Amino acid sequence: MTNSTMHDNVCVLAVEGELNKSTVDQFRELVDQAVVGDIRDFVVDFADCTGVDSVGLEALTQLHRECQERLGMCKLCTLSEPIEKVMEVTRLDKQLDLCVTLDEAMTSLS
Repeated sequence: MTNSTMHDNVCVLAVEGELNKSTVDQFRELVDQAVVGDIRDFVVDFADCTGVDSVGLEALTQLHRECQERLGMCKLCTLSEPIEKVMEVTRLDKQLDLCVTLDEAMTSLS
């Protein structure tokens, strides 16, 4: 499950549980709603996330591309060690912007 909140002009997506085939549609719906509202910057908060599968990774890379196309930014934060490992193995840690904390991610967008 994913919840979204707005902080200034940044959409914060808090992923709870897993970002996978069964939950990614809700994630994408929240992204689409924010884009329609002319939001360009996103933070994906993984503090309560327990795992990400290939469909979830695809959604993250798609969000990253959309942000770049709209001259916005996408930051991922508070990744657990297993999720960090997935990012390293898939080399997405080189493509996506990872931050340690939510505050760090928000500050980097200011």
